[in-house]
Amino acid sequence: MGNDKKALDRFDTKAKRNMSIITKFLAIIGCAVTLATVGIVAITLEVFESHLVSDTEEGLKQSSDGALRVLTDWKVTLMGYSILAAENADAKESLYYGDSEKLKNLMDIYGENLDYEGMAFLDKSGSVVAGDGSFLKDGENYSNIAAVKQSLNGEPATCYEPISSSKLAMIYTAPVKHDDEVVGAVISVYDLTTEDFITLMKNGHGVECTLFIGDERVQTTLGANMIGTKANNPDIEKTVLTNGTQFHGEVELVGRRFYSVYTPLKDSQGNVTGMIFIAKDLDMLSNITNDSLKYVIPLSILIIAVLTIVGWRFVHWILKRIKAVSDFLKNLSTGEADLTKRCDLLVRDEIGDLIIYFDLFMDKLHEIVKSVKESKNTLSASGQYLSESTDDTASAITEIIANIESMHNQIKNQTGSVDSANSEVGKISSSISNLDTMIESQSAGVTQASAAVEQMIGNIMSVNKSVDKMSDSFDSLQKNAETGFQKQQDVNERILQIESQSQMLQDANTAISSIAEQTNLLAMNAAIEAAHAGEAGKGFAVVADEIRKLSETSSTQSRTIGDQLSNIRNAIAEVVTSSNESSQALAAVSSKIKETDQLMIQIKSAMEEQNAGSQQITDALRNMNDSTDEVKNSSKEMSRQSEAIVREMKSLHDSTGSMNVSMDEMANGANKINETGASLKEITGEVKTAIDKIGSQIDLFTV
Repeated sequence: MGNDKKALDRFDTKAKRNMSIITKFLAIIGCAVTLATVGIVAITLEVFESHLVSDTEEGLKQSSDGALRVLTDWKVTLMGYSILAAENADAKESLYYGDSEKLKNLMDIYGENLDYEGMAFLDKSGSVVAGDGSFLKDGENYSNIAAVKQSLNGEPATCYEPISSSKLAMIYTAPVKHDDEVVGAVISVYDLTTEDFITLMKNGHGVECTLFIGDERVQTTLGANMIGTKANNPDIEKTVLTNGTQFHGEVELVGRRFYSVYTPLKDSQGNVTGMIFIAKDLDMLSNITNDSLKYVIPLSILIIAVLTIVGWRFVHWILKRIKAVSDFLKNLSTGEADLTKRCDLLVRDEIGDLIIYFDLFMDKLHEIVKSVKESKNTLSASGQYLSESTDDTASAITEIIANIESMHNQIKNQTGSVDSANSEVGKISSSISNLDTMIESQSAGVTQASAAVEQMIGNIMSVNKSVDKMSDSFDSLQKNAETGFQKQQDVNERILQIESQSQMLQDANTAISSIAEQTNLLAMNAAIEAAHAGEAGKGFAVVADEIRKLSETSSTQSRTIGDQLSNIRNAIAEVVTSSNESSQALAAVSSKIKETDQLMIQIKSAMEEQNAGSQQITDALRNMNDSTDEVKNSSKEMSRQSEAIVREMKSLHDSTGSMNVSMDEMANGANKINETGASLKEITGEVKTAIDKIGSQIDLFTV
């Protein structure tokens, strides 16, 4: 009982008693139901409000489109009125000729039959010639209105601007043309500051409506005190008035929240002059939320109460069964350690499974304790045997320590021998390395010599090729020189022929000169005879004179030809001299070429002999290089084998050192084992004592 009280005190120290499980469970149920109910209500209201806002937005878009359609219908009506008046032939004639009376009669007719706020005929300056008399008065000038300016330039137009007594009006203008000349315009107006439009939107669509000129309210369903105030919202002004697009969003006005759509009012040029505000009150969402909470909160309280009662009954039943298990365990812990008792099973559920598995555990524990009690005697005998074995182990460890000391001394002697061998092998390896270096140097020298000889052979072969090319060139030159000499001989012969022919021309020119002299004498004689004949010989005298002139001309040409022939003969003589000199030069060149060709043949023969000698040197160097490579390879192989021996000796040295260290560690370990044997002997006594205590505790269980 004293041990049980200590155990309970230990549990009380670790965990102080808290509130009961049923209180915790009911608190959890209450919190869960409350959170679930509140969450569902919040989500429901949020979804409802979201859908309501979405539906409101969609409805406002449709209402805004409806407002634009109403304005469009009004604009179409004004367009029809204006075009009807502008196309009237009498109106065209009256404006052209300035007949204001006729125009006023037309305005009276239109006023009785058409529905508009104001209508008038304007002259070229934009002044009213004939108006309706109430809204648009005669003499007023509207040339500052954008639509009027455009119509006076020949195009129909529409705009939203202040006019006359209206702060915002829909204006449509149409040009009046006479023979394609603009003589004026027709202006038609709807006053938007009346309550017709906003009342139509409020009653027809159930929305709040406001009309703006710029950012100033000119008419609204929000109350007369709002007329003349400004929007004072930079986002709306930028979106609608500056960018010309719709604005959608929540706004707060007159202490209420509205979801609104602001739509720009544009003229025919696309300029924004105002805007329409269409909105619905969002405060009804708060009313819907409050109405919902009136039903949801009591329902939530009722659900929490019902679930709490049901949960309490259920938890109480569960805890009753758990208490039965706790009482059983309490009796088991405070009784005589009777492992044959079992807990009663009432219902097969999770707690029933707990009881079943606990009974199975008790069965397992019963078998284990029973087996331990049967093994108690065997364990006592094993403790005695362990004590005897410990004594034998201690003596065996003493002998092992002695053997280890003997092996340790032998390994130290071996370490000295290995160090000496390692030193000698290192010297051999160094000598082999020096030999390998010298062989490398010799191989490099032979390789360089071989490369130089091969380069020289290449140069000789290049010279041979050059000599062959020069020999071929000299042969070709020799042939060309002989051909030139023959051609020069032919030229000399042709020049001699030309010289003989020029001599014949000289003889012919001499004959012509002689004929000219005789003709001249004949002409002189004819002239003399004509003079003797008198008048009868005048015609003959003329012929004689012409013959004389012809003779003189022939004589002059003959002398000129003679001079030219003399020059030609002199030139031919010079050509003959130069040709002879050229022939002699070609003959000398041909002789020198033959001599040079002989020299080239001798050079080629000498170079071939030198090439043959160089080939022999190359073969000898190649054989020497092959021998050097074999020596080099053998040296490298010796070097590698030497390095392998050095590595093996180093490994042997390291192994010997490791063995020496290992033997030291083994000696230390054997000493520790010896010490441990002594400790083990003491532990064996303690184990025997513990076995006796375990036996006394096991005997307490009833199995």
